[in-house]
Amino acid sequence: MSLLLKGISTLSELDVDADKDWNLKGISNIKEVVAGMTAGDIVYHDGTQLVKLSPGQMDTQLFTLGPGHNPVWKYLV
Repeated sequence: MSLLLKGISTLSELDVDADKDWNLKGISNIKEVVAGMTAGDIVYHDGTQLVKLSPGQMDTQLFTLGPGHNPVWKYLV
């Protein structure tokens, strides 16, 4: 059934029940990750779960080593 038929026209109107039993599909620990987020935080998937990464220090840059590697903050050299 289309979401338009349910009266939902934008994603902001969509209400997702993160506590629902999703039969091992899609939703994981969104509620727990989002609850502790502050300005500047990002979320990434580490291969098994969603992980929150807070902003680094002023003299650091965010690095990744490509697919399969977690992002990390490193000091500028």
